[in-house]
Amino acid sequence: MKKTVYIIGHRNPDTDSVASAYAYAKLKEAQGLDNYRAARAGNISPQTEYIFE
Repeated sequence: MKKTVYIIGHRNPDTDSVASAYAYAKLKEAQGLDNYRAARAGNISPQTEYIFE
């Protein structure tokens, strides 16, 4: 069983930190690696929430 790898930005995530983690997880998925997950280490701003909706 593969371990899940969580990709996390910094403690107070801003939009670029969250989007970068998401993009890197998608890159790994495109490379055939399905055990990478984007995560965050804090609350997201309303702007970031809007972008991901």
